[in-house]
Amino acid sequence: MTVAEVDHDRCAGVGMCVQHAPGAFDFDDEGQAFFLPSGEWTESELREAAYACPMEAISLVGDVKDGG
Repeated sequence: MTVAEVDHDRCAGVGMCVQHAPGAFDFDDEGQAFFLPSGEWTESELREAAYACPMEAISLVGDVKDGG
């Protein structure tokens, strides 16, 4: 299974991850995104969110598949 990691040193709270994968990401009290491992999301949504992040703060870990 693929999961996402958010680098909080890079995250600026832009929200592209929440827009592309609303079941996978949310914001903490400081306005930074965090991954919801028990949320409802697809690997395709995670890839889209990671690609869309302007700060390149999202890394995908695990069985990442190519394509979409």
